[in-house]
Amino acid sequence: MTKDAYLEMCDTLGSEPLEEEIPVEYEDLHTEVQQAFSIYSKLRDDWDGMSGTYMGKHFEGILDMFIILEVPAEDHKTMLELVDIIDKHRSKVISDKKPKPTKK
Repeated sequence: MTKDAYLEMCDTLGSEPLEEEIPVEYEDLHTEVQQAFSIYSKLRDDWDGMSGTYMGKHFEGILDMFIILEVPAEDHKTMLELVDIIDKHRSKVISDKKPKPTKK
């Protein structure tokens, strides 16, 4: 549900929107977080070929991206941490969606 759809629903129902229930949209994120998502999307996924398990992103070349995207050197560590947080959350989502083996 988008923020606009949520606000329209509240208006239709005559209820007050609750701040904690308003969906966050990409444009609501801090510029640094938007940039971290942009960098994250350009990194190569690493999958285990035998089990199909998501192994995370390959971080090789990330410094080149920082330079090309003109991320200030003093922000490299923070940006790397943001990208790593995104990957940890994505890894968990992918892992949770993977079918669990059934016991016999």
